[in-house]
Amino acid sequence: MRKKRFAVITGTRAEYGLLYPLIQEINKDTEIDMDLIVTGSHLAESYGKTISFIESDGIKIDHTVDMEIQGDKETEICSSIAIGLEKFSDTLERYSFDGLIILGDRYELLAVCTAAIIHRVPIIHINGGEVTEGAIDDAIRHAITKMASIHFPSLNIYKKRIIQMGENPKRVHLVGSLAMDNMKNINLMTQEEISEYTKINFAKKVALMTYHPVTLNSLEESTKEVQEIMEALLETDLITLITMPNADAGSQKIYNKMLDYIEKNSNKFYLRNNLGQRGYLSVMKHAKLMIGNSSSGIGESPYFKIGVVNVGERQKGRFRTPNIVDCQGHKQDILNNIKWVLSEEFQQKVKNMQNPYGEGDTAKKIVQVLRQTDFRNKEALLKKGFYDLI
Repeated sequence: MRKKRFAVITGTRAEYGLLYPLIQEINKDTEIDMDLIVTGSHLAESYGKTISFIESDGIKIDHTVDMEIQGDKETEICSSIAIGLEKFSDTLERYSFDGLIILGDRYELLAVCTAAIIHRVPIIHINGGEVTEGAIDDAIRHAITKMASIHFPSLNIYKKRIIQMGENPKRVHLVGSLAMDNMKNINLMTQEEISEYTKINFAKKVALMTYHPVTLNSLEESTKEVQEIMEALLETDLITLITMPNADAGSQKIYNKMLDYIEKNSNKFYLRNNLGQRGYLSVMKHAKLMIGNSSSGIGESPYFKIGVVNVGERQKGRFRTPNIVDCQGHKQDILNNIKWVLSEEFQQKVKNMQNPYGEGDTAKKIVQVLRQTDFRNKEALLKKGFYDLI
């Protein structure tokens, strides 16, 4: 019997980090072959060309699909999607896959999923059912759910949402979060090592700031929010390590606002464009708090029990653990919540909280389902029907 053959798609540094343990697990399996397709901002110079991190991990890259990301304007993003659709169609025409494995909700995935639907290749979707009311990712994620044949949500509440959208419960497998696999298996840096790696002294109080455009709000609102966050941080004794925003509409303007503050306050703010997965998680381990609006502050922070000041609406709708506090994008509200998260009372509150995202065996669970599923009968996978709740 021939091996099952899947394509794993990665388009961003953050999503690759989550996929890493699954890629490793599939590569170990004797019944499954895998092609890794690298696309999106991984191949863009303006976003750090993060394909280098995949190469440094020793992961074999089978195909690259350059979506020719030129900028963050809506027309440029739409152009990239159109280019990606054509190129992914060519790839799927040339190579035969039993299924495509994708994670999340990035616009790059619309290109590959649309091509997969046309070429009759089943889609396997990880992290569906989640909600981010402040971002276009929300609509993209739910659209992919309806395109996909097999689903791997991280929490039971997300599983229920997928079923509520008409997906057959037999195809929706609760597996936890791949982020937990990373926490469990990656050899994270010591305080001394991460200080050397980032050139920032983690013996001092360090905040990790990750902020992305709120794509359903105006660019002016997002830029103002960044300004308010950085003004609040200036009034603390924290040193702030800032990471680069995602390749979303408006990211360049937000990036420029960050650079303005860094230039004027070089002793308070430090930008590190690409930390890599091990570096980013090591910073989370040793930082005093996280601030911004990144999904990593929602889904990965519970493992470290680090306090998170989640600003604005980008992550509105996602499940919250007790280490996360939400606030509006106003300086005083942000400052008050920073003080609360750093307080002894808050630290005690989160010390014994439970992590709902699993035990670090998500990749194994996903591979087990892939092994047990009959991919020879594509008709059964592609003709899903609609599962009615009544």
